[in-house]
Amino acid sequence: MKTILLATAFVLTSVGMASAADINETLPVAADYDWSGLYAGVHFGYAAGNSDLLIAGSGGGGTDLISSLDPDGFIGGIHVGFNHEMANRFVLGAEADIAYNDVDGLTTLAGSGTLLKSEIKWSGSARLRAGYAFDRTLPYLTVGVAAAKYEVTGITGTPSGNILLHDETHVGWTVGAGVEHAFTDKWIARVEYRYSDFGNKDLSIADGLATATNVDLKTHDLRVGLSYKF
Repeated sequence: MKTILLATAFVLTSVGMASAADINETLPVAADYDWSGLYAGVHFGYAAGNSDLLIAGSGGGGTDLISSLDPDGFIGGIHVGFNHEMANRFVLGAEADIAYNDVDGLTTLAGSGTLLKSEIKWSGSARLRAGYAFDRTLPYLTVGVAAAKYEVTGITGTPSGNILLHDETHVGWTVGAGVEHAFTDKWIARVEYRYSDFGNKDLSIADGLATATNVDLKTHDLRVGLSYKF
């Protein structure tokens, strides 16, 4: 009797295990997240600028006069882009962004008591991106063209008012790296570092004068953002 019961239990167990295996084979397996598609979102962060105002031959002994402006502050804006994930999990894409900048600085013009206020009014870029997808996590590199509206104002403290010394759109390049994570199929969070070199331009107020003057602009940005994938 015991032998029959043991045999019956063995048969039932075997049948149950086989049935469970069949069920597991028929259940759908969750596919890796697909990064391909259009997305748009918002971002904000902090920018630290490096900017030098050069006036040739105005220092002691005819040396160049250089004043460090170095604006910094907060930025916030929008971005839009498109990704394409290949079969080997590499992701290629393109993205454009524009940001309003509360980035400014105040310094004294070297060799004088004149105050200089520097402001980055806005900045933007158009970039290519490349990364490797670890399912819902995407580390990436980015590089492209960058632009920024830069103003430098002389604070006179007189009834005649301040003097706008520089008001130009600088165009240069940007490079950076970041990581994104898709918390849902639609919502993606990111953190990103970017270095931008906007080049140098002649000081606006000195246009046509014999004295060589120019001002350059570089920034280090740290941004966080949230995107919606369509």
